[in-house]
Amino acid sequence: MPTLPALDRMFITSAWLQSIIYGVNCVLFGVCMYAILIRKKRAHWIIPLSCIYHFSIATVHNIISLIYALQGLTNPAVISVPDGSTLYFARVTALSMTMLGLYLFNVLVLHLLLIWRLYLVWDHNLILAIVMLILEIGHLSTAIAAWAMVVRFGVVLTPDTVTLLKFDFTFNIVLTVCLTSGIAYRLWRAGKDTFGLTGHNAYKPAIYTIIQCGAIYTSSIVVVCALHLSRSPAGVMADYVGIQFATLTPLLLIASLHLSVTHGEHDEAPDIVEPTFAQPVQVNIAEEIHTCRDDTMDSRPTRRNQSFADIW
Repeated sequence: MPTLPALDRMFITSAWLQSIIYGVNCVLFGVCMYAILIRKKRAHWIIPLSCIYHFSIATVHNIISLIYALQGLTNPAVISVPDGSTLYFARVTALSMTMLGLYLFNVLVLHLLLIWRLYLVWDHNLILAIVMLILEIGHLSTAIAAWAMVVRFGVVLTPDTVTLLKFDFTFNIVLTVCLTSGIAYRLWRAGKDTFGLTGHNAYKPAIYTIIQCGAIYTSSIVVVCALHLSRSPAGVMADYVGIQFATLTPLLLIASLHLSVTHGEHDEAPDIVEPTFAQPVQVNIAEEIHTCRDDTMDSRPTRRNQSFADIW
């Protein structure tokens, strides 16, 4: 008789990992709301709404995971059967499919949020946004098809499901890399254009933050993808951890950028006056950064329209 994989231990390990990351998400959510609320200028309404959405999804997922664990590890009808817990976690249940569905929609909102940010920093480039939306439609379609096949047939790793997962993970990785690199490149260009005025790349911290957050999420996708494509039963368990990374990424991004902006607002010295002979400079990245001469000869840049920080 073949030995069954220890799915009960795998699930306990995944539940432990996602609980640790969920604890980090709790801290990041508090930091996000604090940074948003203490800012002098009100953030775009999408920012706090996205924080609440992602954190709510992660919380609901954690609660369902607890119920799932109690059902599989303590229910007498399950544990009275030899290898009952392993057999329970191997089955397709309403709880397991709900958790995977939450993961799917959490990633969907994360991608839409990044597409919106890309659209803004590229001066409302509609063509670029449409291309990213097409990739997201491909990712969403393959993910829903794979999820529906699992629900319909009650088997996770069928040949057709694995094929759909290959396309799903490909779309996911390509879209994430394109979005993060596109935003980072645009900021690098903007910092390069204003280097002569400021003497440094003002967007370098934001670029590093975007790249780091994108790398964290992309790494989680690669691990989940490798486990699924190797047809390891640990792949499904990795999905339960992946949703917490899909929440951590936007929360870390928003918290880091908003705290840096808030710190800059509080550290401003409005009474400092320095002479300058710089010519007016204008750079568009969803905002207009320019300098102008007035009676006080103030060289500090002023911002009109929507500042870049407001879209984060």
